[in-house]
Amino acid sequence: MSPNVPPPVIPPATSPEAVAPSLVILWGSSALDAASAGELAFRYAASAAAMDVAVELHAVSAGAVQHLAEGAAEQVLLERIRQAVEAGACVYVCPAALARQGLVLQDLIEQVSGVRGAASLLAAGLAPGARFLNF
Repeated sequence: MSPNVPPPVIPPATSPEAVAPSLVILWGSSALDAASAGELAFRYAASAAAMDVAVELHAVSAGAVQHLAEGAAEQVLLERIRQAVEAGACVYVCPAALARQGLVLQDLIEQVSGVRGAASLLAAGLAPGARFLNF
């Protein structure tokens, strides 16, 4: 940070202006690198959730969604998903990406919370206190 720029002012957690932090993680990698990007995305999701940050992870590409189908995820990715969900993260899939894979919600692993489109993702990410993280 430049010495001429003051640090941002963050209200204390007890002040009425304080807003609970939230994190919206987009997992939109292509099929070629979706598994490794997913491992990172879910690692960050688990860490943030363990810090009492509300976390939503949205699988927004067909490549990401295919790894959430029952029996499709490699063991390392599946363990990361379980850790994130156990820590409190919610996992959503894009309806268009789901359809592109020819899947329905019932075809996915139990850790998937539901289907949410772009408007839901944007509303969560643009809420006060929210941040986006992209993989």
